[in-house]
Amino acid sequence: MLTNNPPSAATLFADEITSLFERANTFGPITEANAGEARDLIGLAKQLAKDIDAKRDEQKRPHLEAGRKIDAEFKPLVEAAKEAPQPVERALLAYINEQKRLAAEAAEKARRMAQEEARRAAALADDPILGEDMADGAKLAEQKAEVAAASVKTVATVKGSEGFRAAGVRKSWKAELTDAAALVAHYARHPDVIAAALKIANADVRTSKGVYPIPGIKAVEVESLV
Repeated sequence: MLTNNPPSAATLFADEITSLFERANTFGPITEANAGEARDLIGLAKQLAKDIDAKRDEQKRPHLEAGRKIDAEFKPLVEAAKEAPQPVERALLAYINEQKRLAAEAAEKARRMAQEEARRAAALADDPILGEDMADGAKLAEQKAEVAAASVKTVATVKGSEGFRAAGVRKSWKAELTDAAALVAHYARHPDVIAAALKIANADVRTSKGVYPIPGIKAVEVESLV
């Protein structure tokens, strides 16, 4: 079935590129007679690349602008939603930590009492009358002491309402910058750091035309047609 839909810009550009490849692959040796034509072909290809990039930017811009508008509308709301309960979060964290402290304190007290009970039972284990019972009591007291010692690590949690999980304390780590130079030196061999540094170096080399001295690189002059 025939349609009246015109070909897309990308299809038209692809056709032009195919034509360029065909002309370039069959161009032959450069002579005085065709040097100008060669230069025109190169210029045509560069201009085509610019036109394609301009069309890409033109077609992409509305989507980027729409995305930025959506981000501007919603991102502050996301941050505000995260920020709103922070005072309560700090208070709850302090409460949970206090519950953990009290639980650990009680467990430590139970552990000491169980150890003392085990010590007394062991001291009476040699008694001719009470010895057998005390030996069993000593073993039981030792088991109580082990259980009490384990409970020192008790983690306090708060029951969540329906639809929300219980609140607990999770510890994690993050990096806080104290010495930028030392940090970069530490990761100097990381590929991402090298790539970022090379990008900055290339910009400085282009700006200074290779005059600005940069440790670790060599300014190389590159020839290209204009």
